Formats: sequence, C-alpha cells, structure tokens
Amino acid sequence: MLKKLSELFGPKKPGASRPRRSLVNLKRRFTIIAEAGQGSMSKVYRAIDNQAGRTVCLKVQNPDKNAAAASRSAKQERPSEGEVGMKITHSNVVRTYDWGESTLHEHFVVMEFIEGVSLQFIRQAHSTTITEKLELLAQAAEGLAAVHAAGFIHRDIGPQNFLINRGRQVKLIDFGLSVPNTPAFRRPGNRTGTLQYMAPELIRREPTDERLDIFSFGVMAFELLTGRQPYDAEVTDSMAVMLQRINTSPLDPALANPTLSESLCDILRKLIARHPDDRWRSTRNLAEVFRSSIPA
Repeated sequence: MLKKLSELFGPKKPGASRPRRSLVNLKRRFTIIAEAGQGSMSKVYRAIDNQAGRTVCLKVQNPDKNAAAASRSAKQERPSEGEVGMKITHSNVVRTYDWGESTLHEHFVVMEFIEGVSLQFIRQAHSTTITEKLELLAQAAEGLAAVHAAGFIHRDIGPQNFLINRGRQVKLIDFGLSVPNTPAFRRPGNRTGTLQYMAPELIRREPTDERLDIFSFGVMAFELLTGRQPYDAEVTDSMAVMLQRINTSPLDPALANPTLSESLCDILRKLIARHPDDRWRSTRNLAEVFRSSIPA
C-alpha cells in the first residue's frame, strides 16, 4: 500500500504531471439550498447535484485565500482533499463523490450531506451515558483506522471533524490537511491542525506519522470521557500551549474522572503519551478495545 502511494504521490519525473480535469460550471451543475458552514478558506453548502440527482455537501474553496497553499501542495505533489476522500470508502468516513476545479478556478469537493451534530456537541451534552460515549468513540476509531489503512494521515483529528447523523452513525470528515503516509510527507514541516489536539512531536517539528492522529484522538477521547482537558485549560496563549504540551505531562484520567475503570484510564494514558514510541501504536483494534470497555 505505501509503495503504491509513493508511486502515486511521490516525486514525479521532470515534465510529468497529473491529467487535467475539465472545469466545472458550479452554477449549472448545482442548485444551492443553503449555506451549511464557512471557514477561513472555504464555504460549505447543502446543494442538489443536478448531474447525479441527489442532495450533497458542496465545499468550495476561496481561490485567493488558497493560492499559497495550493502552490505548496503542487510542489510537494500532495493529493487534494478530494483525491484523498475518493480513496477512502468506509461507513464511518464521509463519502466523497467528486472533486475538481470550477470555471472560476475554485477547487471544490462533492460529498454526502450529513445531517446531525459533531462530537463537540456530544461532549457538552451531559445526558450522554458512558455506554453511548464509548460506542461513539469506537465508531470514530473505525473511521480513523480506515484512513490509516488507506495509507493517509488525517492531521486534523478533533471532535469538530466527527459528525453524528440521525441514525447515531459517526462520520469522519475534512481531509483538507491530510497527506500520504510516505517518507516524503513524514519529514518535519509546518505545524498543521488544531492546537488543542496537536501532538508534541508536531509542535517540536520532528518527523511524524499516523501516531500524531492517535494522540489527537486520545485528547478527544479524554475530553469526552472525563469532561475535562488533559492539559490546563486556563492556558490559552498559543506559545504557552505549545510549551505546555512539550514540557508537561497530561492530567491523569483517573484524577479527571474517578468513576472510569482502571483499564479505560490506561487506554487513555497510552493514547496521549507525550512520546510517540510510548503511545498506542495502531488504530486497527482501538474500536474493539472501546467496545470491550462498555459496562455490562
């Protein structure tokens, strides 16, 4: 798998390039129903795909704001958000239908529309039981495991990027920062992701791999199961937060929530270990571990 990804997304021979896709007139192809969200670099719409005849989530990037990032990605031969999404098929990962560039040179991604809430909302809902939380985390772990099995590192794992639909099914979204898990993309680089969930090795600008996602997942799980952050929430200055992650140990989960079982606390400790070599190694069996921790 990694060799294949290296061939697809590794350095190209001089003069080689990816096949160009036809530009798409977004106004003709899509009927916008409503704006569903907006970030610093893109807008998200609920829309009807007139070509496919279905309701979709349409994410359109601002070409001016994305110019620098697009240039860096092109130099690195980094796959686009749509390319990554199209290579991952799993019930706990948002389905990507299409991607491309508009006639106005906006990069866009077409995905399934998920009507629901994020894990961030569930964390704040005091009525959610420990059993429900563990099942949601198990599903989230399955989604992340699918990303890793496809040969990618997500790089922005956090509760805001896990949506829960009306059927209580968890979906991992947003591959805007994702990269292939290949040597070229494991090298030290820019700090990317959400600082609250960022792994220490990424802050230190060290080589990284899929274990940075595992750390981020662990912080999210810690918050969901204890109701607290593993680091001092009073520290908000960006530089202070980074120094805190590098130099201090996280709060022990048994102190954060004494009602948790020792086995569950041990899982959380391994997920958020400061050093990657001490951390939970793989997401493959993580879902099973969470489900086995559900109280009888």
